[in-house]
Amino acid sequence: MRRSIGWIVLVSLIVGAVGLYGCGATPTPEVKTVEKVVTQLVEKQVTTLVEKEKIVQQTVVVQQTTIVEKEKQVAVTVTPVVKGPTPTTRQAGGTLNVWQPNGWPEQAWHLLSNWESGWAISPMMEQLFFNKPDGTLEPMLGESVTASADGLKWTLKLRKNVKWTDGQLFKAEDVIYGLMARYSPDNKPQVELRNGRLIQGLKDYVDGKAPDIAGIKAIDDNTIEFTLTGKDATMYSLWFGSIIPLPKHAISSIPFKDLGKDKYWITNPVSTGPFKFVKYVTDQYIEYDRNPDYWDQKPRPDKLFMRISNPQVAIISLQKGDLDYMYPIDLTEIARLKTDPKIDILLAENKGQWFGLERNYYTKNGIWRNPKAIQGFLYGIDRQAYVDSILQGYGTVRNSFYDGTPYACPTLVKYNYDVEKAKALWAEVAMPKDKVISIMSWTGNKLRMDFLPIAQAAIQKLGYKSEADIIDNSLITDYVNGKGPRAKDWDFHVLLFGPGADPGTPESFVDPTSAANMGYRSWPEEPAANGKKSPGWVYDNPKMTDLFKQGREESDPKKRIAIYQQIDCIWNVEFPAYMFASPGFVLAKSTRLQGVDWPTNASIGQWTMMYRPGDWWLSSK
Repeated sequence: MRRSIGWIVLVSLIVGAVGLYGCGATPTPEVKTVEKVVTQLVEKQVTTLVEKEKIVQQTVVVQQTTIVEKEKQVAVTVTPVVKGPTPTTRQAGGTLNVWQPNGWPEQAWHLLSNWESGWAISPMMEQLFFNKPDGTLEPMLGESVTASADGLKWTLKLRKNVKWTDGQLFKAEDVIYGLMARYSPDNKPQVELRNGRLIQGLKDYVDGKAPDIAGIKAIDDNTIEFTLTGKDATMYSLWFGSIIPLPKHAISSIPFKDLGKDKYWITNPVSTGPFKFVKYVTDQYIEYDRNPDYWDQKPRPDKLFMRISNPQVAIISLQKGDLDYMYPIDLTEIARLKTDPKIDILLAENKGQWFGLERNYYTKNGIWRNPKAIQGFLYGIDRQAYVDSILQGYGTVRNSFYDGTPYACPTLVKYNYDVEKAKALWAEVAMPKDKVISIMSWTGNKLRMDFLPIAQAAIQKLGYKSEADIIDNSLITDYVNGKGPRAKDWDFHVLLFGPGADPGTPESFVDPTSAANMGYRSWPEEPAANGKKSPGWVYDNPKMTDLFKQGREESDPKKRIAIYQQIDCIWNVEFPAYMFASPGFVLAKSTRLQGVDWPTNASIGQWTMMYRPGDWWLSSK
C-alpha cells in the first residue's frame, strides 16, 4: 500500500510547535511576532480564530492566550503547577493501580514472547539479577556470579532464606528447572537459544538429544556451577534475561509440553516476589496481594491491581486518581498532564534503542555502499527538528550504534545538520542527479512513521526527488526482497534497533557469513543453492568481525567496553545501518506513588518488567 505523505510535514510541525508552546514553565510571557490566521491548540482544548483587526482573548485550562492580527504580538503565560513537598517517609498499605495496555496474552512465566506478559508477572516473578544502565549486575534472587580464569566455569551464588509463597525454600534446583523449562525442545520455535549457547550439553538438550543439561550442576541449595565448551560472554545476558526460576516442587508433575497452557499460571502460582497472585479477570484486571514473607521487608501497598484498558480510558483514570502508573503514553498529552498537580511526569533517557535507517547497499550501482553518501545524508537531515517536533523534545539525536552508552566511540563524530556539507559529500560521491530516493516505514509505530516527512523534506532540500511508502507490517519482507512498489531499487526503510542490555546484539548483522547480515537483508539478490550470496553483496569489515569475536570471548565487563568502543568508532564512519534519534521513555504517575526508579527501569529498554516493585509505596498525603 503506497501513500503520499507530504502533507504530514505541516501537520507534524503544527502539532509539535503547539505541544512545545503549551509546555512553558516560566510565568514571564514569551512574546513572538506572528503573521496571521489560526492557533490550533492540542486535542480537547479550544481552537481560537483570528478575525481581521479584532483581538480575541480566551482562557484555556491554566493558559491565557491573546492572539492579534499581523504585526501585533502574542503573549502566552503558563502558571506553574504548585505541588506539595515529596513525601520521604515510607508508608505501608493502600491499593496500587497500574495500567496494563493489552491484557495478559501469555501467562506461562518461562515463555514470555511479548512484553505485556513480562509486565504482568513482574510483581510476583523475580530475575536473578537486574542489568543496570552502567553495565553492572544488581543482585535480586542471585547474590553473585564469578568466572574462572579460563572463562570455562561460572559459579552462581543464590540469595539465602528466600521462600516461595507456599512456604517452601527457594533452591538451586528451581533455577535449573526454570532454564530446562524455557529451553525444552517442546518450546521450539517459541524460544530461541541466544544466551549461554556454549554451556556444555545445552544444545543437545534443546535439540532433544539429551534428557538434561550436562554442564549445569547444583553444588548445594544455593550454588550452581556452569561448565562451558569455550569462552562465551553471552553468559552475561543469561543471568538477567533467560533464566526465570520456577518452583520445581509445585509444577514438576506437569510435562513441559503442557506447561505453557496449564491453568496453574492463573489459579494459584507460587512466587518469590513482593506481591502474590490473587485473581485474573480476562480483559479487566489482574489482582495481587502483598507477600508477607518477601525477603525484603520494606513497607509497601497491601494490594496491587493491573487495570486492563485502552489508552483513552487509562488517561482519564489517571486524571481521576483511579490509576497510579501509566506507560507508554502519547507524547502529545504530556504538556496537558504537566498542568495537573496530582500527576508527575518522569523521563528516562533512552540509551538502549534508537530509530534509524537500514539501506539497500547496492541500488543505483551501489551508491549507498559508499560511507560518504551516508554521511552526507546524515548531515542533510535536521534530526534535532525531529526530536523537537515529533518527539516533543523527549528524545536525543544519536550518531552511532552505541552512542549514549558506555560503549560509545571516545572520538565520536557528530553529524550535525549542515546542508552545504551534505551537498559537498553527495557531489564528491557523484550522486546521480536523476535519482529518486525512496524511504519506507511499516505501520504500528507512529513515531517511526513520522520520520518519513522529515527525511523527505531533507532530500528535497538537497535537490533530489523523493518518494515515501507506508506499508502493512506483513509486507516488509516482500518490500526488502525487491517485490514491493520500488522493486529492487528501494533505498531505505525506518527501523527501531539498538544494543539494549547486550552490546553483542548487532554481531549477526555485520558477520559476512550470517544470513542476517545487513547486505543480505538489504540487497534483493537471491541466494545461491547453498544459501549464500555473492561475497561482494554483504557488509564485510574484517576488523569489525574480529572485534565482535573478541567481545564474545571476553567476560571482563571493563575489557568488553574497550572492545565495543572500537567497534563503535568503525560504525561511526561506515554505518552498516545508521541512526537518527532515541525517543525518550516518558512515564505518567500519580504524585502519591513513590519509590519508582524509572531511569534504571527504562534507560536501556528494560521497561518490559517492573524494576524493584517492592520499593514502591503509596503516600496518604
